[in-house]
Amino acid sequence: MAIFAEQIRLAYPTPQDLKDRRWIYVPYDRFTDRTGPLTEQPASATGIVIVESTAKAHRRPYHKKKLVLLISNMRHFALEQAARGCKVIYQFSEESHARALLELQRSLPLPELSMMQPAERELRLDIEAAILDGLKIKLAPDTTWLSTIEDFLSVFGPYKSGRSYVMDRFYRTQRQKTGILMDKGKPRGGKFSFDAENRKPYKGLPLIPQPPVFAPDEVTNEVITLVEQTYPHHFGLISNFNSPVTQQDADLAWAFALEHLLPHFGPYEDAMRDDELQLFHSRLSGLINLGRLLPSQMTADVEAACAEGLIPLASAEGFIRQILGWREFMRHLHQQTDGYRLLAGTVAQEAGSKPSRDVYAGATPSALSASLPLPAAYWGVKSGLHCLDTVVAQVIEEGWSHHITRLMVLSNLATLGGFSPRQLTDWFWFAYVDAYDWVVETNVLGMATYADGGLTATKPYVSGAAYINKMSNFCGHCQYDPKRSTGEGSCPFTALYWTFLERNESVLGNNFRLQMPYTTLRKKSPIELVQLRARAQKAIDELQQLPHLEY
Repeated sequence: MAIFAEQIRLAYPTPQDLKDRRWIYVPYDRFTDRTGPLTEQPASATGIVIVESTAKAHRRPYHKKKLVLLISNMRHFALEQAARGCKVIYQFSEESHARALLELQRSLPLPELSMMQPAERELRLDIEAAILDGLKIKLAPDTTWLSTIEDFLSVFGPYKSGRSYVMDRFYRTQRQKTGILMDKGKPRGGKFSFDAENRKPYKGLPLIPQPPVFAPDEVTNEVITLVEQTYPHHFGLISNFNSPVTQQDADLAWAFALEHLLPHFGPYEDAMRDDELQLFHSRLSGLINLGRLLPSQMTADVEAACAEGLIPLASAEGFIRQILGWREFMRHLHQQTDGYRLLAGTVAQEAGSKPSRDVYAGATPSALSASLPLPAAYWGVKSGLHCLDTVVAQVIEEGWSHHITRLMVLSNLATLGGFSPRQLTDWFWFAYVDAYDWVVETNVLGMATYADGGLTATKPYVSGAAYINKMSNFCGHCQYDPKRSTGEGSCPFTALYWTFLERNESVLGNNFRLQMPYTTLRKKSPIELVQLRARAQKAIDELQQLPHLEY
């Protein structure tokens, strides 16, 4: 770290700076000077503290590219603030973030700090514990969000067990409050959602533009070496790192997506391809969750481009629904349910799980009694399922795949097979560059696996091979036939789907959205049901027998 350490050393404060400046702690996911405490006084009156903690990085086998993305953005943000005129204390620590702050405050000494309310539950707990030990820090509202907890409570009220939380209700209210894509109180185009229009498979046209390249600079190369040496056994590949790590590059990536990707995003947002893994997705969720790109600016840009006719309304609405709807909704739900821990008294828990005194231990709801160990295929051991192997290989390479491959390949298979929702959640948490507790736990334990018993979804998001075949080209390159559900060469997704419904009929049989498939299931002959069960069990056994890798 000699290059970066030498550069940032020049911004270290004098004793007088410690007394005269306002000191702000910038956490590991809020690299912005466009909102919040850093905007409230001139740079010449500002000091910032940043902690690079190996304790946090060692907590899980985080994808190596996630660590590079986060640490390089962290270091570049520190340099950017120094260039503005801020004084910077950049602390390398083997302790937690809050413990490092406490030690700094005692040793320098530092005056009272300010910070935005932490987004992650883990950091909130860390800060709260340090405050009890004497850390002096004032929490300010996190203005990177588009909504407040009061907005959420105005729709649903305080958390109550047994209540259903439907994102669409919250989204409509936020559209009306913000006026985004609204005309005189009415949704532009006559409806709030154009989701039904955004379900086309991609057949090769329009052509997908080549994104800009962000070659690592000397600071990033130093981080890459650090991650290789310090976290050698972590998940994923580190080669070919190509992501924005400066504010300028983050803005360039967004400008490219806005002009070249968003105009075609909507119709193909649910499509999947093995030869065009990104399609028209922006791949900017990691930067949004680090604070590099602000949702307020992004939604304003998309709305303006839509008004100018540069982005079709269906594409604009689909993108804004992800940002203003799902992203905000899920973080509120995580906070209100304490990361789903409050479900323990009303939703069945995963077999073998026990109450833990560890405040960081994850919630273990499993409304459908799923508990099988997550197969080694998720770590890159080839399963023979082309869709699964393709998506996992992409995640190992990039630390990213788009939302439909996450939902309808990775999570679909885990749900159909009865694999542990908690293990799947933890896998997503360390495997994806954009995963933090507030987004991954609610999405995976809720929408993706129905482990929450329907708190966030009116039915499980599951399908057989027909959906994957319709929305992708995966099946055309697979050894299994998506049109066969039993017998030699049949795709196991379909047998897994029917046996999933059969296995969970006591829980799901009266679900109004599943009446058609249950009617079909009940018409199947005893012989066909036996064959479906055998095919599904064979697939589960084969996945369970794959040798595990160690991380």
